[in-house]
Amino acid sequence: MASNRKVRRRRSVLVAAAVVTVVACGTGWMISARQGTSGTGVSVATETPATRDEMIRGLRDLLTEHGQQMPDTSDMSTQEIEERWVRARVKYSEPAEMPVVYACDGIKAVFTPDCW
Repeated sequence: MASNRKVRRRRSVLVAAAVVTVVACGTGWMISARQGTSGTGVSVATETPATRDEMIRGLRDLLTEHGQQMPDTSDMSTQEIEERWVRARVKYSEPAEMPVVYACDGIKAVFTPDCW
């Protein structure tokens, strides 16, 4: 009988320790997952927007790299400069920056009938 009590006591201690561990880990996980969100569930951007001079410099560098003439920016608003800069970045973005994977390269060539 005495050994039965010890076994029950050990089980209750182990169950209590397991419950405390699960609750503590779950609470820590919820807190860490909640830190990056705002109260409304909307993602918050942390990148600082470029200044007017940085946008002009970026636009000038991009246009001169591709042989284009830089427009006069003294009469433009900051929003117009930003729109031109974004359009130029999209227009001159290089698809070669993406990794190229050949269809019949490596182990694929053994199993793909198109490569035989």
